[in-house]
This record gives sequence, C-alpha cells and structure tokens, in this order.
Amino acid sequence: MDEPRESWRGRSVLVTGSAARVGRAIARAFAQAGADVVVHYRASAAAAEETAAELRALGVRAALVQGDQARDDDPARIVAQAVHLHGRLDALVCNAAQFEEVAATELTRARFDALLAVNLSGPFQLSRAAYPHLKETQGCIVNLLDLCGTAQVWERTAHYAASKAGLAAVTRLLALEWAPEVRVNGVAPGAVLLPDSLSAARQQRIVARIPAGRVGSPEDVARAVLFLASEPFVTGQILAIDGGRSVDP
Repeated sequence: MDEPRESWRGRSVLVTGSAARVGRAIARAFAQAGADVVVHYRASAAAAEETAAELRALGVRAALVQGDQARDDDPARIVAQAVHLHGRLDALVCNAAQFEEVAATELTRARFDALLAVNLSGPFQLSRAAYPHLKETQGCIVNLLDLCGTAQVWERTAHYAASKAGLAAVTRLLALEWAPEVRVNGVAPGAVLLPDSLSAARQQRIVARIPAGRVGSPEDVARAVLFLASEPFVTGQILAIDGGRSVDP
C-alpha cells in the first residue's frame, strides 16, 4: 500500500547516494509522501541535480549535499549541512555503498579496509552525527544492506559481504542502544538492477533462483524503506526484499 501523500509533509530526510538508481527511487518515494529531501552525492553532481529537480517538481524542497562518507570529517559535515538546509532531520537513509568482486587471495588489506570505510564505517559515523538531531524529532535510520552478507555469501566478495554483515549487526545494536527515541532498521535487497555486463545466460540463472520469478526494481526497495521509516513500532529489523531468494538455498 502506498504511503499517504501528506504523511511526511513538514519532515526532512537525508538519503545518501541518491543521485541515481536505488537511491533516487528512495528519494522519490519520500518526496511522493510529502517529505523534503536532502540529496547526497559523492561525485555524480549532474545526476544529483536531476534528482533534485525531479523532487521539486513533486512539490517538496530538495537540497544537495556533496561528500565522501569514507573520509574522517565528511559524515559529520554532511549531516550538519543537511540539518542546516531544512532546519531539522527526521530520517537518515544510508544507501551509498560500493561493490566490487575480488578473489580472497588477491584481496589486500588496503583494498579490504577501503571498502569497509565506505560501506560500514561511513554509515556508522553518519548515524552518530545524525543521532542528536533524530533524537529531537523522534526520527529513524534505515540502512541499505544486501542479501550478500546477511542471508548468503557470494564468491569473490569477502570485503563486501563483511561490510554488509557488519552493518546489519550495527543496525541491530543501534536500535537497542538508541531506543526508544530513534528507531533503526535495515533493508536487504536481493537481485535488483542487474549490471548490463552480465551475460543473458547468467541473468537467466539468477532469475531462475528467485521464487517471485523476476528481478527486483528500485521501487520495490524504496517502498520497503519508506515502510520501515513510517512504522513507529518497528525497530531492529532487517527486511529482505529479494523475491524469496533467501529461502531458496
């Protein structure tokens, strides 16, 4: 069921990595529910501007914040700018992440640590910076996880799987520590927006493992994020949005 159009009116949401793809769909879902949105990006300035324009056309405020969440000082600055732009913060959606495949035997410490800095340390530091503002508004955090690292692990993704598994644990821990003022949940998508580089045969094999019979869409994920952000009695949960893939070993 779609969220009522005005249910988020007057509230502000920071969505990291929302210039394109799933992040843009999440930002759009909140805007359609009436929220003002802060669009965060690292390097995709033009795409971020397009996203903001699309959100403004829906009748809400949309602002831009640039930053690299893997850097020491950027998470606090990103949150501070978001609060300054709209005067409050009601939800933080940690969507920005990196993905790569590397064989474990070739995975250096520097490469391992670099991915964790983006996918695990970054969201944690963003959450710490956002906490006092979210406590004031009785707000929430939704972290974007992955089927990989929560219900499954895939070959050549040791650092990625570790980062998402760690973020799942942090999600539950913060839900415990920050209750009842701030709710913290996670969404774990399965196959969504398959890369164009995948062969048709591999895509068919992936779809064959999904009980729902199709790949997920960005909108599937966005609806789940909006649901978790909107339900006041849900915290500490990891919701798989995978078409049933996690129940098919």
